[in-house]
Amino acid sequence: MPAVTLSHNGKWLACQAMDNKVVIFNVLNRFKYMRKKVFKGHMVAGYACSVDFSPDMSYLISGDADGKLFVWDWKTTKLYSKFKAHDDVCIACLWHPHETSKVATAGWDGVIKYWD
Repeated sequence: MPAVTLSHNGKWLACQAMDNKVVIFNVLNRFKYMRKKVFKGHMVAGYACSVDFSPDMSYLISGDADGKLFVWDWKTTKLYSKFKAHDDVCIACLWHPHETSKVATAGWDGVIKYWD
């Protein structure tokens, strides 16, 4: 799991797995794997694409090897949206901590983009 992110409330750890999944661990008391919280649909095998939580914990985002940005619904784990963000690997994504409609992405195409 080459990329991990702690949620803003300190309760969840999102881990980018090498089998094209984002898996979740509860880290409050004991480190517990959440079997039902698995986010799929993207292609990241071989890359350390970062993941991030929306500030209100409604969504989870990740880049992928094709340059797309994926947005999943946190509660249902269903894919909410995806779009082409970069011409090469979308290696990093970060949600703005206060303006919940804004996301920054970075790609191997040498570009950093700020989405609204």
